[in-house]
Amino acid sequence: MQINVDVHNYMETLVGQLLAQEHFADRFDNEQLADLACLALNQLRPVYIRHDIDFLSALPEDRLMVLKQHAETAIAVALSMIVEDRRKNRDTDIPMTWHATRFDEDPELEWYETPVMKPKNH
Repeated sequence: MQINVDVHNYMETLVGQLLAQEHFADRFDNEQLADLACLALNQLRPVYIRHDIDFLSALPEDRLMVLKQHAETAIAVALSMIVEDRRKNRDTDIPMTWHATRFDEDPELEWYETPVMKPKNH
């Protein structure tokens, strides 16, 4: 098994579809599109799957619409970060981020994220 071949993050597919639209492709170069994709995907909860068709056949339409909306929102936020980039020299500046882990506020797993089997007690 090769994880990069056999398993993929479905959110990458959604973000890629959105960034392939003409208004992004005409406005941004490949470097900026890659930055947009990274910034958007870092905001999204990954949805790892093996086969799109199997995943989509079991996914309710309203949940797919929610995932698409999340991808659109993440791209909008990423877009504002690219457009309003305050760094003068992007090649030498090192971005800094701060993150505070909040385990209490983590949402519950979705139906497709819940492990199928429970671990055996030893």
